[in-house]
Amino acid sequence: MSEDLFKLKLSRWARCLMVLVLVEAFTELATAFHIGIISITTTHNNNLFRKPVICSKHSRSAQRQTQHATYEKDRKTAPLIPVETLFGNLEYRDPSLSPDGKYLAYIGPKHSDGSCCYIFVRDLDQPLSSAKIVVPDNRIRSYFWAYDSRTILYYVNNGEPGRELYHLWAVDAIDVMEGIPLENVRVRDLIPWNAKVQNAMVNKRFPDQVLIATNARDSTLFDVYRCNITTGQIEIDTSNPGDVISWGYHDESFEVRRALALDQNDSSTVLRIRDSMIDPWRDLYVYPYGDKGRFVAFCNDGKNGWITSNKGRDTVALLKLNIATGAPCSDTNAFGSDKADVEEVVIDNNSDVVMLSYYYDKKIFEFFDATLRNDYDFLVANGPVEHLYEVNVISKVRNESLWLVSYEPSDAPNFYAIYNKQEQTLKPLFCSHPALLDYSFATMEVLNIYARDNVPLVCYLTRPNGVNEISYSAPSPLVLLVHGGPWERDCYGFNPLVQFIANRGYAVLQVNYRGSSGFGKRFINLGDRQWGVGGMQNDLTDAVKWCIENGIAKADAICIYGASYGGYACLAGLAFTPNLYKCGVSIAGPSNVKLLLDSIPKHWSPLRQKLLRRIGNVDGDEDFNRRISPFYHLQNITGALLMAQGANDPRVDINHTNNIVSEMNKLKKDVDYIVYPDEGHDILKPLNRFDFYNRVEVFLTKHLGGT
Repeated sequence: MSEDLFKLKLSRWARCLMVLVLVEAFTELATAFHIGIISITTTHNNNLFRKPVICSKHSRSAQRQTQHATYEKDRKTAPLIPVETLFGNLEYRDPSLSPDGKYLAYIGPKHSDGSCCYIFVRDLDQPLSSAKIVVPDNRIRSYFWAYDSRTILYYVNNGEPGRELYHLWAVDAIDVMEGIPLENVRVRDLIPWNAKVQNAMVNKRFPDQVLIATNARDSTLFDVYRCNITTGQIEIDTSNPGDVISWGYHDESFEVRRALALDQNDSSTVLRIRDSMIDPWRDLYVYPYGDKGRFVAFCNDGKNGWITSNKGRDTVALLKLNIATGAPCSDTNAFGSDKADVEEVVIDNNSDVVMLSYYYDKKIFEFFDATLRNDYDFLVANGPVEHLYEVNVISKVRNESLWLVSYEPSDAPNFYAIYNKQEQTLKPLFCSHPALLDYSFATMEVLNIYARDNVPLVCYLTRPNGVNEISYSAPSPLVLLVHGGPWERDCYGFNPLVQFIANRGYAVLQVNYRGSSGFGKRFINLGDRQWGVGGMQNDLTDAVKWCIENGIAKADAICIYGASYGGYACLAGLAFTPNLYKCGVSIAGPSNVKLLLDSIPKHWSPLRQKLLRRIGNVDGDEDFNRRISPFYHLQNITGALLMAQGANDPRVDINHTNNIVSEMNKLKKDVDYIVYPDEGHDILKPLNRFDFYNRVEVFLTKHLGGT
């Protein structure tokens, strides 16, 4: 068992990649040419954050009064926020402490030219201006520290832009900090093959090693390789027998001793473990189709382990198992909630549960350790922001004396601070996006709406800036923003896209339709075979109609907007409920479900049978595929459509969008189409983001009104 707190942390905007991840992330023609955009248009229908200070629990009140007054004064106006400001690169993204506590790293743009994304490092005791770029590459997707506190490991796409062919690279970041010029720093690609890295694992007891899951041997399967971080020497550690979809290790030995396998016959998943590298694998726990969970950690006693599971119950809970028999331990009850799945798990060095979190409509923490509860109470009471929604510990040093804390307001970008646990002091660091501090933002509300069959739907409503649930007097144009996945979820909190739409004068509705994750297995299983004309789309329809009936939305000014599965839902909404939507925006939206499954990446092929169970048998039932695929119902569309697509999208083939635009042209429908040649599934490059959201602004103004 790790000496650190073992933490399963899911991103607020990207909670869980379960089965299929179909994510989710108007300039002049000369500008479009400059940044390589292909645009096809056919129209046939003639100081929230207070000043950073070092604070302790004994010195706060005077600062609070002065800074809160300034904050309230700044919030009285709500000017339009420029697209380039709202969707520009974050100044400080993904900060992380080195394990020895000496350094702070983060991702950010180069100030001389604004290019992104680079890894910066600074001595924790030095000013922020002393931060240095430690990797010459600016294509950084994500990174993490090795336990030697010198090496930073980072992911870079080694294929065409957007192809997601991620390799793991290593750099001695402290060489740069100690004076070696950036151009002379040694960077190493740890994957010497044309392959994709699934994930990488490090361990404090083996600081010079990293375990890497990659599909070098077989493009459909991920084996585990052991790599020496210093020398780059790499060798096979554990081969995939053909059905394993993820791997884990034993903390004491850093041996690959746990795996999650998928049965192609019945789509059940199996937890497997082994007692050592020379012992055979054995099945520990089986999740039938529709159930889910994972192995969390081995216990120190060598006899038990923690897992999550919803077998025999609706929501995912935390269980302790005997790892010899797979039976639940009789002396420990399951930890769980009746309303939502367990999300975050924190286990201490003694293998005891000290904290869990759940997410129904908002995130809730449950503490089982008084000291940890006191730490969180201090962090909440003494944080550097008003309107606080959520506090998360995102990084700790090896001895846990320093914590890097993320403060996440509901109506502003994140703010970060360093917590000294022994001294109980808090030192604010920076705001992730300081350019936004000059603006005020709309408030998100929680709605509980019931679908036509009485299924409860957790929804979020953000009204136009300056309008709230008390002061509104007339319905607004509304944008229904549909999350991707579809086995993901929408969450409460600050979202730049939501704020952009609300800032332009539209209400924004987000619906956790059946099939969304986190609400228990009954709710997610209700989405099976319900794409397009079934309950998933009906939930969206019912929520929009509820907003119309309750005076929130104008019936003749509704847009449906989404990316990936959300883009599919946009096309389905326009095709299957054409009288409800005035227009739609689809980014990488698949229009033919059979084509979607036929063109998935090779490393997703083990998931195909499970996808067919979730979606329906589009392979063997052509009538079913035609019924749920918007491509075959384009003649019904009456609203305008804006479509965007990355040319290198590895998940939703560009032919989806090309085909639908071609057919809509033949039918003389109103469609605008933008292709970004240097993007994949998401629109990531700043100039492309600026172009796209300017087009969205013009499109919504034309069809819905707004500001």
